Amino acid sequence: MHVVLVTASAVRHDHVHAGNGQIHSSLPTLSRLADDATVFSRAYTSSPDHESTLRAILTGTHPTRDLGVVPTLVDTIAESGWETGLFHGDSDGPLTSWGFEVPDESTTHSTTEQFRQMLGQKITAETTLGGLLERGDRLLGSSLGIRLTSSPTHAGEAVTERALSWLTETTEPQFLWVHYDDAAAPHVPREGTVSDDIDKRTATKLAYATENAPETLTDDEQETLNTLYRGELEHLDQCLGQLFDGIQSRLDANETVTAFAGTSGCPLGEHGTWYETTSDFHDESVRVPLFIHGPEFDAETVEFAASSVDILPTLLAAVGVKYDQQRGGSDLRTFMGRRVTERQVFAASGNALSEAMVCNSRWKLARALREGRETLFDHGDDPKERRDRSSENLPVHRALSHALDCFVENRRTQQTESSHRVTASGER
Repeated sequence: MHVVLVTASAVRHDHVHAGNGQIHSSLPTLSRLADDATVFSRAYTSSPDHESTLRAILTGTHPTRDLGVVPTLVDTIAESGWETGLFHGDSDGPLTSWGFEVPDESTTHSTTEQFRQMLGQKITAETTLGGLLERGDRLLGSSLGIRLTSSPTHAGEAVTERALSWLTETTEPQFLWVHYDDAAAPHVPREGTVSDDIDKRTATKLAYATENAPETLTDDEQETLNTLYRGELEHLDQCLGQLFDGIQSRLDANETVTAFAGTSGCPLGEHGTWYETTSDFHDESVRVPLFIHGPEFDAETVEFAASSVDILPTLLAAVGVKYDQQRGGSDLRTFMGRRVTERQVFAASGNALSEAMVCNSRWKLARALREGRETLFDHGDDPKERRDRSSENLPVHRALSHALDCFVENRRTQQTESSHRVTASGER
């Protein structure tokens, strides 16, 4: 057997799933995968921060445990005799330290970064010169549509090519994990997509406006930003097409379990937020697509709530790899064919644990832990989360609030234990 896990940041559920329950017609690769897969229509990230969600997928637990202390589920796979290959494109992100590999070819540095390297030191935005560079970047971007800084990420095509090369170079059984950041902001026009004819400078100026003056954006400008995001999803779908075509020519589909999952959403002005998901538990930030295809997964759509922490436990169980079942994630196959609409899943805002969320297939409760402020939404008649029901003293509110109390207390206990392990490890 083989396992292929594909994850992508900034991929929100409602821009992948069309209103008719099908996958959007402009995403043919994801549509083909979903046609033959189990589609989890109520999948949520374990954190609004995509890096914390990736850490949760790696460990099979929520992101308050230290990754350097808790063995990852990928470690478990490798110890079971599997070849493991993990690939991504963010040279400056934490994934490299977690065992992921970036393509060999170096990314071209931005003008700002080249200048910093010429000085022989890293100039942060807090220094006088660094601050001047950042302010100059914002001024040129907002007025002229010129960006000095650039993302240190490799294009999805390069990540795809490296991942497929690894498949060719290794022997079975193989575990391949490919992560894409192509849909993350700032968004740019993509050739061969719906955003192809948008001017690059216009895209840059609008990106700066979302950060510095979102209240000035007109309806037409917001529509342009939505089109740019749609173009990024179409570009991602093209990368996925290259990846899945390459996998199909190298691995037997009857002996492969394949999953696709978003690791964060992408707010597009809803609730006053553009792009930033770190402390936002609205659906546009935390509800994501999740498809799993394989011999033991029927082509069906299931409505019970699923979480990022369930992904690797499900994949490992499907291929017979034993793992620590006390981590927190569950094998989603155990809920198939059962009426489990009340299954609850949880999310927390990274290691700080300043906000938390619990939801089932209909209701969602989010809480700012320091202030104790809560919001309650009924997705049954309010899918866009515009009516807060937390003041109505509903029985479902009390039930979800109790569940969230238990989750937060458990996470804090584990966080304390993790800190003790880190201290003990350092003392050795």
